[in-house]
Amino acid sequence: MTPQVQAFWIFVAMACLVAGFFLWVARSTRQAHEVNQDAARRLRRNFFYSLTGLLVIVLALTLRHMPYPVPTERPERIIFVVGKQFAFGISSRPIADDADWEAATYSAPVQIPTGAMVEFRVSSFDVNHGFAVYSPSGELLGQVQAMPGYVNRLRMRFRRPGIYHVFCLEFCGMDHYRMRGLFFVVPRTNTQSHTRSLLAGTGE
Repeated sequence: MTPQVQAFWIFVAMACLVAGFFLWVARSTRQAHEVNQDAARRLRRNFFYSLTGLLVIVLALTLRHMPYPVPTERPERIIFVVGKQFAFGISSRPIADDADWEAATYSAPVQIPTGAMVEFRVSSFDVNHGFAVYSPSGELLGQVQAMPGYVNRLRMRFRRPGIYHVFCLEFCGMDHYRMRGLFFVVPRTNTQSHTRSLLAGTGE
């Protein structure tokens, strides 16, 4: 079970707990009777402290599973990404103009070693695009906006070799549906042979 699924079920459990408490309060107040103000204040205080303690426990158990890297950790690889209708230029070198973008778009896919901390520096040459990274099994791993005149940074670590696809999740024009890119995550050893097998799998 992924941390996201675990967080969802924890949220459902907490929502049910809160809903049950309010239902109990609603049922207990159907008949009019004199309210003990001191007891009501104690109940509110105890409920507040209990809920706060529960939230602290949940945060302590789940924050360490967040998929974000330590800010002080330096990336091992920097990958430059520029979106332009309707493709992504993905390169190990900066993409400064249209010529660089075309070279990055039509060159061999970038190779990233497994386990490396990667920083994607994402921008756009025309309109807003969505830079979304999908695993070889089709799972959305992370995303960030590709914005003209601005560089967004997305840090990720890939432990599974394979072909990773990039799709645009921001509607950017009539051919938005076919805007995509890809890169390879390869083992740190036998890089060339693994790359040849990946290229054979894509039919290139």
